[in-house]
Amino acid sequence: MTTLATSLHIATSSLGATQVQLSVAANNIANADTDGYTTKRATQISLTSGGSGSGVSIAEIASNVSKILMTDLIDATSETAAATITQSYISNLQSALGSLSSETGEGSALSNTIAAFEDAMTGLATTPESASLANAAVAALEDVTNQINDTASDITDQIETADSQIATGVAEANEALETIDGLNAQIRTATARGDSTSDLQDQLNTALVALSEQMEIKTFTGTDGSTKVYSASGQVLVDSTSHLLTTDTDASGHVTISVNGSDITDKLDTGSLGALLTLRDETLPAFSEALDELANQLVTTLNTVQPGLLTGTSASDIAVSDSLLSDPTTLLGTANASETANAILDALQGDTSFNAAGVLSAGDRSFTDYVGEIISAAVSASTSASNSLDLSQTELSSIEDTIASIYGVNVDEETERLAELQQLYALASTILSTIQSMFDDLRSAVS
Repeated sequence: MTTLATSLHIATSSLGATQVQLSVAANNIANADTDGYTTKRATQISLTSGGSGSGVSIAEIASNVSKILMTDLIDATSETAAATITQSYISNLQSALGSLSSETGEGSALSNTIAAFEDAMTGLATTPESASLANAAVAALEDVTNQINDTASDITDQIETADSQIATGVAEANEALETIDGLNAQIRTATARGDSTSDLQDQLNTALVALSEQMEIKTFTGTDGSTKVYSASGQVLVDSTSHLLTTDTDASGHVTISVNGSDITDKLDTGSLGALLTLRDETLPAFSEALDELANQLVTTLNTVQPGLLTGTSASDIAVSDSLLSDPTTLLGTANASETANAILDALQGDTSFNAAGVLSAGDRSFTDYVGEIISAAVSASTSASNSLDLSQTELSSIEDTIASIYGVNVDEETERLAELQQLYALASTILSTIQSMFDDLRSAVS
C-alpha cells in the first residue's frame, strides 16, 4: 500500500509539473509577438523523502535575461535616442541655411543671395543712373535681409520647439518612473510570496528602456527583487518610491529640470532630454550667434559706405531702411554714384573683420566666405550627426538581435516542446489512472 501511495504521489506530482510546463509553453507561444516578452522556462526539480525519490516539483518560472545585456540595451537606447534627435534638428538647421552651389546665383544658401546682390551692384556701378537697376539692387539687398531674418526665425523656432519637447520628455520620463515604482511594489510582493516575477520583470525591463530613451540611467537590483534607478550623475530616481523630475524656467523662460531639489539640467548628456538640452542651449544658439555677427557687420559695413541703408543690430531685426525702400534711387546718393556703387561692392567682396561668434572664430573674410563657413559648419555637424546615428542604430540593433536570439520566443521550438509535453502529460495521466485502478483493486481485495 505504501509503495502504491508513493507511486501515486510521484505520478500526481509529475502530472502537476507537466501541467505547469504546458501552461508556460502555451503562454510563450501566445506572447511571441508581445513587445518586451522573453521566453519563460519552468525549472523542474526532483523531490526526495527518506533518501528515495518522491516526485517532482516546479522550483521557479523565469527567463533570466542577462543583466549585462540589459545594461547594454539601456545604454544603447539612450545613445540612439540622443542621436536621432540631434540628427533631426541639425538636418532642419542645414535646410534653414540653404544649399550651396558652385555656380554664382544658383542654390538657396544665403551666400548665393549675397552673391546675387553683388551682381546687382555690379550692374548698377556700370550704369548708376538707371532707376530700374537701382530698384533691382535694393530688391536684392532686401532679399538678403529677409533671408537672414527668416533663417534666424527658423533657428529660434527650433530652439522653442526643443524647449517644448524637453517639457514633454520630462512628462514621459515621469510616467516611466511611476511605472517602474509600481512594478517594483508588485515584484517585492511576489518575491515575498515565492511567486514567479518573470512577467513583471519583462514589464520592468520595458519601462527601464522607455526611461532610458529620455535620459541615461544606472540600475541596481535589490535583495527583494526590486530595481533601484539612478541618473548618470548619481541622483536617485527610484528606490523605495519614485522621485519624479520637476521643471522650472530660467531667466530666458526656458525649461530647467530638477530631481530631489537639485538642478540637473546641465548634467543630462544623452537620451532625448540630453540631446534637446544641448541643441537648445549650445548648438542652435551658436549658429544664431554667428548669424547675429553677420547681420551686425553687414549693417555697420554698408552704412559706413552709405549711411542709412540698413537698420537693426541682429539677424532678427536687420532690414533695409524704409526711406531706401520708398525711393531705391537714393541707394547711391546724389554725388559720385558710380564711386559709391564700387565702394559698396568693395565692402561686400573685400575682407571684413568678424568677431568670434558661435561656431566661427574671429578673422578677416568676405561676407560670402563668412556665410559659406557657417553653412559648412552646419554641413559638418549634419554629417557627424548622421554618422553617430548610424553607429548607434547599428549597435542597438545588434544588442536587440542578441537578446531576441537568446531570450525571444522561437515559435517552432515552443510548438515542438508543447507536443512533447502533451505526450508526457498523457503518459503521466495513464500511469496515474493505472495506479489508481490498482489502488482500488487492492482496497476491494482487502475489504
